[in-house]
Amino acid sequence: MPTTSRQQVQDQKFSFAVLLLLTCGALYVAYIIFRPFITALFLAFVLMIAFLPVHTWIARRVRGPNMAALATTAVVVLLILVPLIWLSYKLVTEATSLYAFMSQNQWGAAYWWGHVNWLTDALQRFAERTGMPPGQLRSMLITRAQGLGASLLGMFTWAARGLAQQIGTAIVTLFVLFFFLRDREKYGSAIIRSLPLPPGRVEQLSAGLQKTVVANVYGMFTVGAIQGALTAIGFWMCGLHAPLLWGAIGAVLSFVPLVGPSLVWWPGVFVLALQGQWVKAVILAVWGLVVITGADYMVRPRVTGGGVNTNTLLILLSFLGGLKAFGAIGIIAGPVVLSLVTALLSMVREEHARLRDTGKLAA
Repeated sequence: MPTTSRQQVQDQKFSFAVLLLLTCGALYVAYIIFRPFITALFLAFVLMIAFLPVHTWIARRVRGPNMAALATTAVVVLLILVPLIWLSYKLVTEATSLYAFMSQNQWGAAYWWGHVNWLTDALQRFAERTGMPPGQLRSMLITRAQGLGASLLGMFTWAARGLAQQIGTAIVTLFVLFFFLRDREKYGSAIIRSLPLPPGRVEQLSAGLQKTVVANVYGMFTVGAIQGALTAIGFWMCGLHAPLLWGAIGAVLSFVPLVGPSLVWWPGVFVLALQGQWVKAVILAVWGLVVITGADYMVRPRVTGGGVNTNTLLILLSFLGGLKAFGAIGIIAGPVVLSLVTALLSMVREEHARLRDTGKLAA
């Protein structure tokens, strides 16, 4: 190779390295700038994909991309934001009521040790073995029970204090969602031109990601709403306090694979058994095992259309990891990122097989 050509190649490599360095620095600065809005951007992206069928239906009946995007954003507000505000208000109200209930005599010695004789005997035997006076042990249990109520109230009070921040995030999310819906084709074309992927791979990745997001969002929220409602109905039928509160907690826990709302209704069965209401305890246990748990297996496949087959352990870890890394939004972010990684690995395997076959043909 001539010296001049070799020098030009070295200059081009050096220029490219400098360009990559500058690009990485600019991307890092951009990350710092946009970091406060990552949650809103991710939420808007998920909502755009989830409501894309609704937006397509509206766009065929509304003139202009601005009006179609505005109408879809209004639908999101009516279907998600308004119910969330109402539910948050009801949860704080019921949490306050639950704390008052747990602070009254129902949780004192006059209730438990007057209605549950075997618990009194067990307490007496435990006190004899440990050497702790029964009165002190009884007071400790009552204090712990009241502390549980105070913790629940504190949790929802903390959520209420953060309401202003959540409202700000919701406003930014809706603002970004409007532009995502209006200019999605332009953004999509820019991404396709920017990513150095083989032809058709960006479209394949986009289609797979859309299918995954729709399956996760529609499946999780539909199953969560149904299981939460069934949990609340079960608590109401058995006369347990704050059924709406526990139903809402059951709806959130339904996102957790394997256990789900059983973390709510099994303690309810235990409380009923402690109260000596064995018939109601059996009814709630059967209701939970058959109706609440069965709803997951009956509803989720119908909503997701089969969904994306992924290892249950990986789904559980992605949920927990996403929750730890991103907070509440990790409930959705974890499974979506897992599905994205799965799709990318599948594409890598396909490209590797294609290159290997091409090499064999060339040989």
